[in-house]
Amino acid sequence: MTADSCEAAAPILEVRGVVKDFPGQRALDDVSLTVRAGDIHALLGENGAGKSTLIKIVTGVYRADGGEILVGGRPVQFTRPHDAQTAGIAVVHQHGNLVPNLSVQENLALGEALPRRLGAFVDWPEVRRRAADLLSRMGLSIPGGALVSSLRPDEAAMVSIAKAIATDARLIILDEPTTALLPREVELLFGHMRRLAGEGHGFLYVSHRLSEIFDVATSATVLRDGRKVWSVGRREDLRREAVVAAIVGREKSLAAEAPVSRMPRSEGPPVLEVRGLSSARVHGASFTLRTGEILGLAGLPGSGAEETLDLLFGRQAPEAGEILVGGRSRRFASPREAVAAGLALVPKDRLAEAALGGFSVRENVSLPSLGRLLTDPLTRFVRRGAERELVSGVVRRLNVRATGIEARMDSLSGGNQQKAVLARWLGTGARVYLLNSPTAAVDVGAKAEIYRLLAQLAEEGAAVLFTSTEVEEFPRLCDRVLVFRSGAIAGELGCPDITEARILGLAVGLADSGRAA
Repeated sequence: MTADSCEAAAPILEVRGVVKDFPGQRALDDVSLTVRAGDIHALLGENGAGKSTLIKIVTGVYRADGGEILVGGRPVQFTRPHDAQTAGIAVVHQHGNLVPNLSVQENLALGEALPRRLGAFVDWPEVRRRAADLLSRMGLSIPGGALVSSLRPDEAAMVSIAKAIATDARLIILDEPTTALLPREVELLFGHMRRLAGEGHGFLYVSHRLSEIFDVATSATVLRDGRKVWSVGRREDLRREAVVAAIVGREKSLAAEAPVSRMPRSEGPPVLEVRGLSSARVHGASFTLRTGEILGLAGLPGSGAEETLDLLFGRQAPEAGEILVGGRSRRFASPREAVAAGLALVPKDRLAEAALGGFSVRENVSLPSLGRLLTDPLTRFVRRGAERELVSGVVRRLNVRATGIEARMDSLSGGNQQKAVLARWLGTGARVYLLNSPTAAVDVGAKAEIYRLLAQLAEEGAAVLFTSTEVEEFPRLCDRVLVFRSGAIAGELGCPDITEARILGLAVGLADSGRAA
C-alpha cells in the first residue's frame, strides 16, 4: 500500500467529539483524533488525562455518552469488546494478553474457532501450521511449541501483536508495551511496528517514555484533564518542548524537564553498610549508603542490581555477607523485620507487589503503620481518627489525586497509585528507601513530582537506594552510581562522571567507562 493510497482511503479510526461522564466527573470532553493506515499515532497525557478511558471506549469496554466513532469511514457503536474485535481493533495491554504456561501456538489460537477433525477433535497439526504461518508473516523465528514463559520480553510483546494480527486487526492499540524491554529489544519491536505500518496497519501507541515517542511515532494527540489540547499529523512537527508543554501545561513544562538539583551537603554518617553480600545472582556486593545520599544501582536486567534490593529487604535470603543498619548487624528473615529496622521498599511491579486494588487509598497507605495506630496490643482496634490524619497528611504531601482517601486504589491512575505506594512509607518514618523503578509507566508530570520527593527525602536526612530500567534517570537523581555486571559491582561513578554512556559502558563491559570496583 503506497502513501498516496493510504491518504486517499478513509481513516482506520476516527474519534469525533467523544464525551464520557462518570458520577461527579467528566472523564472525556469533546475528544477527537484520527488514525490512518500506516500511522503510528501516539496518545499522550498525564495519568488521569483520559487515555485509558478513551481506549476503553474505542475497544467496546465503555460506551460513550456523546460523539461518534467511525471505523473505515463508517459509524460504529460498540457494546462489548467482541464488537471492536470484529471491526478490526485489537489491544495489547501493558502486562500482556498471553497465558505464560501455554505454548505460543496455543496462545495464538485462544479466542479463535479451533480447527476440527471429524467434527469433534482439535486439528493440532492445523493449529501448528496456522501459528507457523503467522509467526513467519511477522518475521519471528520463535518455535510455536515454546512456552510463553520462556520467551524474551520483546518476543512476548511481538507474540501479543501477532495474536492481534491473527484477528485481522487493522488498528492495534499498544498500551505501554516496552516497560520491561531493554533498549535493543525496544528497537526490535519498533522495527516490526514500522514494517506492519508499511503493510497498511495502524497503531495507537501509549507510552510515558517520551524518547520512544520521538523515535517511532508519526503523529500524536495529547490529552489533559479529559480534553484534547494538542495534536499533530506529521512526524516533523513532533517537537519535545511542545509535547512536554502540552502534557503538563506550559507553566509546569520547564520544571518537569529540568534536572533535579540539591544544595551541596556535608557527608552524613553511614546508615546502611553491605559487606560481601552474595546469593545465586549477586556475588560479593559491598558498599556504604550514607544519610542524605541517593545511591544508584545500575545494570542490565539480571545483572544483580534489582536482586540486591530483594536481599536487603528480606524478600530473599543471602547465602553470605553482612548487612549493617545504623552500625548494627542485621539479618532479615522477612520484609516485616526490614520494615521494623527502618527500611522501605517500592517494588518494580506496583500492581502485583504493592497496590491493593480492591482496598481504599486509606487502607493501602496506612498498612505498614497499623502497628502504632492500635489502641492496645490486645484488642487491636485501630484509632481511625489518627489513621485518617496520617493518611490525609502524606497524601497531600505527595499530591495524590483521588476523590478522597476512601476512594478505591484501582480507581486511581497509574501515577497516582505509585505516589500512594510511596506515601505509605512516609508514614512509617523510614530511614532507608529501596526503590525499584519508581517511575515506571508514569507520566512526565508524575515523574517530576517523584523526583522532587526523592530529593526532598535526601535533604531531610533519609537515604535512598535507587535502581531503574531508564538509564537517563541516574544522572538526574544520584550522587553516586554502582554499576552491576554479571552479579558483581563492575564500577563506581560519582559526579560529574555519572552519564548514560559511562553507565552503559560499565554494564556491558567496555573498558575506561569509570572507576573499577
